[in-house]
Amino acid sequence: MNVTCQNCKTKLNIPDHKISRNRDSTFKCPKCKEKVLVPAVKPQKTPGERKRQVVSPLFENRLSALVLIDSNDLKKKVYSVVKLMGFSTEIAVNTKAALNKMEYHIYHLMIIDETFDNKKGVSDVIERMNAIDMSLRRRICLVLISSKFNTNDNMAALHSSVNNIILQDDIVHLEAFLSKALMEHKNFYTVYRESLKQAGKA
Repeated sequence: MNVTCQNCKTKLNIPDHKISRNRDSTFKCPKCKEKVLVPAVKPQKTPGERKRQVVSPLFENRLSALVLIDSNDLKKKVYSVVKLMGFSTEIAVNTKAALNKMEYHIYHLMIIDETFDNKKGVSDVIERMNAIDMSLRRRICLVLISSKFNTNDNMAALHSSVNNIILQDDIVHLEAFLSKALMEHKNFYTVYRESLKQAGKA
């Protein structure tokens, strides 16, 4: 790294391995013996990272999401939030379209409203989710939008065969909810996979 002494203006070349990247460093100038301050090296962020830091759950490459909602207003709100979070987002207009998309894609996040396709869509989608290989199912965070269950009602989520539930009235907090839900999903299965490795089953 090239450094200039603030006192005598001597230009110095300091080996990178002698400079801490996490905190400021100081050393004596060989010419004037004054202290030279070298600020910590901060990693450069891309414009996208500077704008928004996306929680990246256990997934690699580009995150993808599928939105299964009938109400146009609710669909627009959810779609815009998920898109803003950095997901490549698709919408299915009915159960048939949803099942076709699920046949050829693994969505890291799926958000389904309890009234989707006259309620029939919910049972059909969850039935398909329960039938896929568990190694794939664990990669998908399935969120149910409900008008009767409270946000983060884990017991209701378990009985509904989904990963998490958000009350429809709480959609205004969707981004914060999803960030937390996705991180918890990632952490849970990270521990799960480590446990399998330790038991010699993975």
